Amino acid sequence: MRVARWSGLLCAGLFLLLGCASTEEPPEYVYGEATVTGLEIVMTDSFPIQVVAIVYGELPDACTIIDSVSQELRSRTFVVSLTTRRPVSEVCALTVTPFEASVPLAILGLEAGVYSVSAGGQSEIFRLTKDNATHPEDSEGIL
Repeated sequence: MRVARWSGLLCAGLFLLLGCASTEEPPEYVYGEATVTGLEIVMTDSFPIQVVAIVYGELPDACTIIDSVSQELRSRTFVVSLTTRRPVSEVCALTVTPFEASVPLAILGLEAGVYSVSAGGQSEIFRLTKDNATHPEDSEGIL
Protein backbone atom coordinates (compact mmCIF):
# COMPACT_ATOMS: atom_id res chain seq x y z
CA MET A 1 0.00 0.00 0.00
CA ARG A 2 2.79 2.34 0.95
CA VAL A 3 4.69 1.51 -2.27
CA ALA A 4 1.59 2.18 -4.35
CA ARG A 5 1.14 5.62 -2.72
CA TRP A 6 4.78 6.55 -3.37
CA SER A 7 4.53 5.26 -6.93
CA GLY A 8 1.45 7.39 -7.50
CA LEU A 9 3.12 10.49 -6.06
CA LEU A 10 6.25 9.85 -8.11
CA CYS A 11 4.22 9.47 -11.31
CA ALA A 12 2.24 12.64 -10.55
CA GLY A 13 5.44 14.54 -9.81
CA LEU A 14 7.08 13.39 -13.05
CA PHE A 15 3.95 14.30 -15.00
CA LEU A 16 3.96 17.82 -13.55
CA LEU A 17 7.69 18.20 -14.09
CA LEU A 18 7.59 17.02 -17.70
CA GLY A 19 4.42 18.97 -18.40
CA CYS A 20 6.13 22.17 -17.25
CA ALA A 21 9.35 21.54 -19.14
CA SER A 22 10.31 24.17 -21.67
CA THR A 23 9.38 23.39 -25.24
CA GLU A 24 11.47 26.24 -26.65
CA GLU A 25 13.74 25.36 -29.52
CA PRO A 26 17.38 26.27 -29.18
CA PRO A 27 18.25 29.45 -31.10
CA GLU A 28 18.99 28.98 -34.80
CA TYR A 29 21.21 32.03 -35.10
CA VAL A 30 23.75 34.03 -33.14
CA TYR A 31 23.50 37.80 -33.60
CA GLY A 32 26.24 40.37 -33.17
CA GLU A 33 27.62 43.71 -34.36
CA ALA A 34 29.69 43.95 -37.52
CA THR A 35 33.34 44.99 -37.33
CA VAL A 36 33.65 48.28 -39.21
CA THR A 37 37.03 49.16 -40.74
CA GLY A 38 36.12 52.22 -42.80
CA LEU A 39 33.44 54.74 -43.64
CA GLU A 40 32.92 56.97 -46.66
CA ILE A 41 30.28 59.63 -47.38
CA VAL A 42 28.89 60.12 -50.90
CA MET A 43 26.59 63.06 -51.72
CA THR A 44 24.55 63.58 -54.88
CA ASP A 45 24.39 66.82 -56.86
CA SER A 46 20.67 66.44 -57.56
CA PHE A 47 17.97 68.07 -55.47
CA PRO A 48 16.97 67.18 -52.90
CA ILE A 49 20.45 66.11 -51.89
CA GLN A 50 20.93 62.46 -51.03
CA VAL A 51 23.70 61.22 -48.79
CA VAL A 52 24.89 57.63 -48.67
CA ALA A 53 27.20 56.23 -46.00
CA ILE A 54 29.37 53.47 -47.43
CA VAL A 55 30.46 51.22 -44.58
CA TYR A 56 33.41 48.85 -45.01
CA GLY A 57 34.16 46.03 -42.64
CA GLU A 58 34.94 42.42 -41.96
CA LEU A 59 32.86 39.41 -41.02
CA PRO A 60 34.58 36.76 -38.87
CA ASP A 61 33.77 33.73 -41.05
CA ALA A 62 32.17 32.57 -44.28
CA CYS A 63 28.75 31.90 -42.66
CA THR A 64 28.19 35.29 -41.02
CA ILE A 65 26.11 37.79 -42.97
CA ILE A 66 24.83 41.33 -42.44
CA ASP A 67 21.33 40.73 -41.07
CA SER A 68 20.09 44.30 -40.67
CA VAL A 69 21.21 47.89 -40.98
CA SER A 70 19.67 50.70 -38.97
CA GLN A 71 20.27 54.40 -38.50
CA GLU A 72 19.29 56.85 -35.82
CA LEU A 73 19.75 60.62 -35.87
CA ARG A 74 20.99 61.82 -32.48
CA SER A 75 21.30 65.61 -32.48
CA ARG A 76 23.41 66.07 -35.65
CA THR A 77 24.97 62.60 -35.69
CA PHE A 78 23.68 59.67 -37.69
CA VAL A 79 24.47 56.48 -35.79
CA VAL A 80 24.57 53.53 -38.18
CA SER A 81 24.38 50.01 -36.72
CA LEU A 82 25.02 46.80 -38.65
CA THR A 83 23.77 43.59 -37.05
CA THR A 84 25.26 40.27 -38.12
CA ARG A 85 23.69 36.82 -38.13
CA ARG A 86 25.39 33.42 -38.09
CA PRO A 87 23.76 29.97 -38.01
CA VAL A 88 24.49 28.26 -34.69
CA SER A 89 24.81 24.72 -36.00
CA GLU A 90 26.88 25.28 -39.15
CA VAL A 91 30.57 24.60 -39.36
CA CYS A 92 32.16 27.53 -41.18
CA ALA A 93 35.56 28.34 -42.60
CA LEU A 94 37.23 30.81 -40.26
CA THR A 95 38.03 33.12 -43.14
CA VAL A 96 37.71 36.84 -42.55
CA THR A 97 35.24 38.07 -45.17
CA PRO A 98 35.19 41.75 -46.21
CA PHE A 99 31.89 43.54 -46.76
CA GLU A 100 30.64 46.86 -48.10
CA ALA A 101 27.22 48.23 -47.16
CA SER A 102 25.60 51.30 -48.73
CA VAL A 103 23.31 53.08 -46.27
CA PRO A 104 21.12 55.90 -47.66
CA LEU A 105 20.78 58.46 -44.86
CA ALA A 106 17.40 60.00 -44.03
CA ILE A 107 18.33 63.66 -44.62
CA LEU A 108 15.23 64.98 -46.39
CA GLY A 109 14.00 68.07 -44.55
CA LEU A 110 17.19 68.62 -42.53
CA GLU A 111 18.43 72.14 -41.84
CA ALA A 112 21.69 73.44 -43.25
CA GLY A 113 24.70 72.59 -41.12
CA VAL A 114 27.42 70.10 -40.37
CA TYR A 115 26.38 66.51 -39.64
CA SER A 116 28.40 63.48 -38.68
CA VAL A 117 27.98 59.79 -39.36
CA SER A 118 29.22 57.16 -36.92
CA ALA A 119 29.44 53.42 -37.56
CA GLY A 120 31.35 50.90 -35.48
CA GLY A 121 33.83 53.42 -34.08
CA GLN A 122 34.46 55.10 -37.46
CA SER A 123 33.12 58.59 -38.19
CA GLU A 124 32.92 61.11 -41.01
CA ILE A 125 31.24 64.48 -41.50
CA PHE A 126 29.26 66.15 -44.27
CA ARG A 127 27.91 69.67 -44.71
CA LEU A 128 24.56 70.87 -46.01
CA THR A 129 25.03 74.49 -47.07
CA LYS A 130 21.27 75.02 -47.41
CA ASP A 131 18.20 73.41 -45.90
CA ASN A 132 17.46 70.12 -47.66
CA ALA A 133 13.86 71.08 -48.35
CA THR A 134 11.42 68.84 -50.17
CA HIS A 135 10.97 71.21 -53.15
CA PRO A 136 13.78 72.85 -55.17
CA GLU A 137 12.17 76.28 -54.88
CA ASP A 138 12.52 76.01 -51.08
CA SER A 139 16.32 76.02 -51.32
CA GLU A 140 18.97 77.62 -53.53
CA GLY A 141 21.42 74.70 -53.47
CA ILE A 142 23.33 72.33 -51.28
CA LEU A 143 26.97 71.30 -51.37
